[in-house]
Amino acid sequence: MKRDLWNHSFSSLPKWTCPACESGSLIAMEGFPHCEETEESKKERQNHLEWEPEWVREKFVALLKCDECGEVVTVAGTKQLWTYEDYDSHEQCLGESLIVRHVYPAPHIIEVSEELPSECAEHLELAFELYWVDKAAAANRLRILIERVMDHFNVPVEGNSKNDKTHRLNLSERIDEFEMMKPGHKDAFDALRIVGNHGSHVGQADRKALLDSFEILEGALSELIDEKKAKLAAKAKALIQNKGNPNPYVK
Repeated sequence: MKRDLWNHSFSSLPKWTCPACESGSLIAMEGFPHCEETEESKKERQNHLEWEPEWVREKFVALLKCDECGEVVTVAGTKQLWTYEDYDSHEQCLGESLIVRHVYPAPHIIEVSEELPSECAEHLELAFELYWVDKAAAANRLRILIERVMDHFNVPVEGNSKNDKTHRLNLSERIDEFEMMKPGHKDAFDALRIVGNHGSHVGQADRKALLDSFEILEGALSELIDEKKAKLAAKAKALIQNKGNPNPYVK
């Protein structure tokens, strides 16, 4: 994961991978970005005696287009100005930062496997979109996705308590059940569950924690859905058995 693609602000928008074809790059179209100063900012500039250029607040919109499939993506957010010293020219200069608040359709923060069940992919796509709008909601979508993964692998939704009464299992209990079925993923799923719970209860999610969650999820899905580790192990075993010959029928 290239984390600089998912920063809070940019001097210029990065070349995200197209969410439609997942191979082309999103390129800014003509007129990028279209900016307009807010009315409140204009009033401050006109009326405040101590007004400074970095007080200007603008909103921007832009269209990006895939250089391969032609998909069009909309981007919106705010533009902020800031001053810095150019020590070579001994001047104070004005810089610009674009703070992205919305991207649709959203670029994929992690790879979306073609084998991922649609009921799981739906929540992952929404998490990508919500990342820019509401990180707490994005974290909660990842938690819901884990529930759908449990459903995909037929993890029980009910169990018996200590007094043998049937009750509905919460996500933590379902993860424990899943660990007995497919060991090795409890920590990953518990981490995603806890980040999702924090987002739901506190209403906030740390950007780093959320990106860590995406990365952890990508690793878990690569094994559970794509079975990359198992497939590589099978290839290694075949090469050993065939003494390095990928095709045992060719001498």
